[in-house]
Amino acid sequence: MIPYINFHTHHPVCENEFSLGGEEYGMDRRWESPLPQQEEIFRLHVLESEREEKPLVIHCVKTLDHILRIHKEMRPSQPWIMHGFRGKPMQLQSLLSAGIYISFGLHYNQESLLLCPLEKMFLETDDIAAPIEPLYKEVAQLKGISVETLKQKIWENANKLFPHLAFSPLIRTFADN
Repeated sequence: MIPYINFHTHHPVCENEFSLGGEEYGMDRRWESPLPQQEEIFRLHVLESEREEKPLVIHCVKTLDHILRIHKEMRPSQPWIMHGFRGKPMQLQSLLSAGIYISFGLHYNQESLLLCPLEKMFLETDDIAAPIEPLYKEVAQLKGISVETLKQKIWENANKLFPHLAFSPLIRTFADN
């Protein structure tokens, strides 16, 4: 049986869940730091992601134009994942056109979620201490697919972006059941 992948959470995962965890990097208009300073630091994180050959988890609050511009300028080879995406369909299309993966949390734009291809999707609970299973059920119902199909697709996405996890005994145990 494949576990529920909780892409990003700040809390311990529930039974039959696996979190990809990781730090998030990005820009946020609510932060006190000026945007040029945030952008400079974000560019350093992009370079680190490239050097370490690891995906980059993006935190973005009202700075999507900056994030997309940096992506276009830097042309990263490592995948980017927009975490906790709540944006509108037009924003989603901009991200997908750039090849960026999308992780939806408990609060999302339903139209965007429906438009997002499963091959580019993750689900997360982020900073809310809640099991991920109800979100999978909700998304599967909205998309008109089974929960098992959704789990399989997100499992495939996780293994594509984080191939080193496929060798984890914990993951192998879930995959073998």
